[in-house]
Amino acid sequence: MRKKQTLIFALLTVFTSLCHAQTTRFSMTLGTDLGLAGKNYKIVTPNVSATYDLTPKLSVGARVEDAITLAKIQGVKTYDYLATLGGQVSYDAFRILTMINVQPRLIVGHTIGGGHDRGYMYCQGGIYLKADRKNGVMSEIGFGIRHNNYRGDLYKDKTSFFVSYGFVLR
Repeated sequence: MRKKQTLIFALLTVFTSLCHAQTTRFSMTLGTDLGLAGKNYKIVTPNVSATYDLTPKLSVGARVEDAITLAKIQGVKTYDYLATLGGQVSYDAFRILTMINVQPRLIVGHTIGGGHDRGYMYCQGGIYLKADRKNGVMSEIGFGIRHNNYRGDLYKDKTSFFVSYGFVLR
């Protein structure tokens, strides 16, 4: 399982590094999301994504996460650690003060491995604010809603609010 995660991360890194030499239409984002659904359920998702700009405003990409779920079920604290693979679509809607892009983003994905009881599919939608620069390193912050649709009976489906912080490499 760990080898699969490392391989996917390495492939995304190599892909964006090679493409960066050709054009600035590719970018890579390193970030983390913190989802909160009450005091008994939290999810932390360090992630990496590689995106391609289809138009100056519309971009699509792939995303890999290490999802760490912290839960308290019937008074017992538990955690789960799963990798997810998904895709994302984002659109630069408008600018604030000509320096910050406001970007709605939709992300969907599914766990890799983990067995039937622990796996889930997720859908995440949010608003992200990032610096409006064509090259270099930019930071971004975001907030929104994430829904985890669990396949087994171990966890119930959860909807959580999240905040996000990341670095965009162009």
